[in-house]
Amino acid sequence: MAAPAELLLKPSGGDDSPALRAAIRQCQEEGIPRLVLQPGRYQLHPSGEAPHHSWAVYLDQVEDLTIHGPGALLEVFGVSGAFILWRCRNVTFEGLTLDAHLPAQSVGTVVAVGERQFDVQVLPSFPVRGGEPVEAYMDFDPQTRLPRARGVDNYYGVERTELVDQQRLRVFLKHGQVPPPGVLVALRHKVYGPGGWYAHDSQDLTFRDLTVYYVPGMAVVGVRSRDLTLERVRVLLKPGSDRLVSASADATHFGGCQGTITITDCEFEGMGDDAVNIKSGLYLSVRQRVDAQTVIGQHNLQMVDAPSPGDTLEVSHLATLVPYATVTVESAAVGPAPEHLHTVRLREPLPAELREGDVLGNATRAPRIRIRGTTVRRNRARGFLIQSRDAIVEDCHFQDVTGGGVWVMTEVVHFFESIGTRDVVVRRCTFDNCNYGAALGDGVLAAFAWLQGFAIPPQPGVHQRITFEDNTITGADNAGIWCTGVAGLTLRGNTVRQACRQPTRPETNAAVAVLNCSEVVNERNDAPLEQQGAGCVAGLRIGP
Repeated sequence: MAAPAELLLKPSGGDDSPALRAAIRQCQEEGIPRLVLQPGRYQLHPSGEAPHHSWAVYLDQVEDLTIHGPGALLEVFGVSGAFILWRCRNVTFEGLTLDAHLPAQSVGTVVAVGERQFDVQVLPSFPVRGGEPVEAYMDFDPQTRLPRARGVDNYYGVERTELVDQQRLRVFLKHGQVPPPGVLVALRHKVYGPGGWYAHDSQDLTFRDLTVYYVPGMAVVGVRSRDLTLERVRVLLKPGSDRLVSASADATHFGGCQGTITITDCEFEGMGDDAVNIKSGLYLSVRQRVDAQTVIGQHNLQMVDAPSPGDTLEVSHLATLVPYATVTVESAAVGPAPEHLHTVRLREPLPAELREGDVLGNATRAPRIRIRGTTVRRNRARGFLIQSRDAIVEDCHFQDVTGGGVWVMTEVVHFFESIGTRDVVVRRCTFDNCNYGAALGDGVLAAFAWLQGFAIPPQPGVHQRITFEDNTITGADNAGIWCTGVAGLTLRGNTVRQACRQPTRPETNAAVAVLNCSEVVNERNDAPLEQQGAGCVAGLRIGP
C-alpha cells in the first residue's frame, strides 16, 4: 500500500511541539513527503532535551519532506528557537509565520537620565517587572521611529535593571552612553539567542513564503551546509505592534557553506543586525609550526571552525591579507575549550614563508551567492556582507540602513571573518539614506578589507575582479562607493548623490573613493561634486 501524499496536523490549544516532532517522525517512518499544518495558532515550547534543549523542534537526518503551513502561526514561548536541522536533506519549509509569545525586547521613552543610568517609561505592551537583563540597547527618533543618526548603540554595557514605578525601568550601566531624554529606546533582553531555523551539515534546503516577526537571535542560519534557497522570506516588524526590532540579530547568516546560497524576492526589516551575512568561515591564526606539515591555529575569539580533509586553505600575512600560498588539508582536530586550538595537518610541506600570526582562510567553503529582488529597510547595521566568491547581487533595494548597504569585505580586526572575495557583481541596486548611524563604515557600496587597527590594505589583491554597475546611491555620511585592496575593479554607470554628509575621516570625503586598487575601469559614473553632501570635496578620487 502506498504511503499517503500528506499528513495533516491541527493546533491543540496547548504545547504543540511534541505533536509536531511526532508528525515529522511519522512522515519519515512511513515515507510521507508532506506535512500540512492547518491554519491556526501553534504553541512551540523548548523541548528541554539534550542536545538542543532550547529549541522546540529538532530534525536529525530528516530527508525529502515539505512542511507546509499557509495560515499557520507558530508562536514560540520563552527565549527559545523554533527548528534546528542536523544532517538533513531536501527539506522545505513554506507558508509559515513565526513569532514569539512575548518577545525578549522592551520599547519605551527615556524620561530621566543620570550618571551611568537612565529611566525608561516602557510601553504597556512590553510588561516589565525589574531585573530583566539587557544585552543591547539603542535609541530611535520618536517621530520617524528610525534608529537615530549617530545615536546610542550599546552592547553588554548594562549592569542591571530595576523597576522604580509602574512600567518605569531604571537601567544601570557598566559602560556606554546614556541616551538623551525624550528619545525612544529599544532594550534587547537577548541578542544572540536561538532563532527561527538553524541548519548544520544539511543540504538542499528551501525556505519559501515564510514570515518572521520576532526571534531572539537570527531568523535563518546555515552552517557547513550546501545549497540553501530562500524565496519570499520576510523578516518584518509586526504590523500594529509597538516593536522596534524584528530579529534581535541578523535576519540571515551563513558560514562555511558550499554550493549556492540563493536569496530571491525577500524582505528584511527592523533587525538588530545585518540582513545577510555570507562568509566562507573564520580565519585561523597560526600559533605554532609543529613539524614540516603540521600547524596549530586558533580563531581570534577562540571559536571553532575546523577545515575538512581535502579543503584548500589560503595563507596570508596579517599585514596584507593577500594570499601567498595555498595548501590542502590532510586532517584537522580541535582541542578542548576554552582555547579550541586547531591542529591542522597538510598534504604538502608548510610554505617556507609561514610565520606566527599568519591566517588560514578556507577557500573550499566559499559558496556561490545569488541575491535578487530583495529589500532591506529600517535596520541597525548593514544590508549584505559578501565574504565569499562567485557572487551576484542585483535589483535589490536598501533604505534607512544605519550601516553600509552592500559590503564586499573581509577583516582581521575582531570576528576574523573570511575570505578575500573573487568575481563579485553588484548591479542595478538602489541605496537610500544608508550608512548614517550604528555600524557606520567608509562607504555605502564598498569592497575593502579591515586589517589590524582598521588599517587599509597597502596593496591590491585581497579582493579580485569586483564589478559595481548601474547602482544608484542617495544619501550617506561617508563615501557612496568605497574600494580598497582590489585587483581588477570595474565601476560602471553608477549614480551617487548626497554622499559625504558628515565624513568621519579624510579618505571618505569623496563620493566615489578608490585607494590601493589596480586594473581599475571607470566608465559612465555620475557623481558631480555640487550634488553631494556638505562634507564632500571630490566627486571621484582614484589613487594612490
